[in-house]
Amino acid sequence: MATPIILFNNRFDDGIPVATSTAAGSSVLNIRDGRTYTFWQAATAGTNFITVDCGIPRITDCLAVIGHNLRAAGAIISVESSVDNITWTTRIAGFTPPSNRAFLRTFFPPVTERHWRIRIVTAAVPPVLAVVYLGHRITFPFPPDAPFIPCREFVEAETSIGKTGHILGSVIRYKPIQIFARFSNLTRTWIAENFMFFWNTHASNLRPFFWAWDITAFPDMVFYVTINKETSFEMPMSVLSFIDSIELNMKGIMEI
Repeated sequence: MATPIILFNNRFDDGIPVATSTAAGSSVLNIRDGRTYTFWQAATAGTNFITVDCGIPRITDCLAVIGHNLRAAGAIISVESSVDNITWTTRIAGFTPPSNRAFLRTFFPPVTERHWRIRIVTAAVPPVLAVVYLGHRITFPFPPDAPFIPCREFVEAETSIGKTGHILGSVIRYKPIQIFARFSNLTRTWIAENFMFFWNTHASNLRPFFWAWDITAFPDMVFYVTINKETSFEMPMSVLSFIDSIELNMKGIMEI
């Protein structure tokens, strides 16, 4: 099992994103509002860019997107960076996502530059993007404790029952998911340098983030989640330089 990834910070929050074209009724600012039901749509097909000036160089090594039509549109998406907003270097080579569901791509080593952009090329259909995170990922040093269940899926529905008890029909409203991951014996140094900033500024405020538990073997299992509001965060310590365990109790909605 590969090591899980969390992506929570976003270069598009460091400045005002600018799109080369935007369809009426949408806004490029929608890609950073965290909501999967608002979106940016390009005014035309062809080559479209969404660019941001972070003000100062910012470290980046990961892209994640949810709520898009890139597969259906036959889009090729890539990531580029620049020191001066003139000369651009490709950081993630162009690719077409395998589906219209959430995806996450990484590159190595991380790059620290001021200007970042995504490039989207479509032949006939304007691209649509709901949520885009481009930032610096957290990579756990090892997999979650076993046994690990990648995702629990439930059904929120309204079902009509006849007078004789037979099911007349059901309306599926949505399918909530729950993900629980426990990590034992993480070093206190790793927690302090990687996890606590995520927890204090993002997770504990119930802000959404991307979670991929094994991007190598299961690249299609990328989830957009928040911490369950009933979660209590604890860091038991009994061994010098280690945290006995931390737990992540996450929730989200299964994509159709």
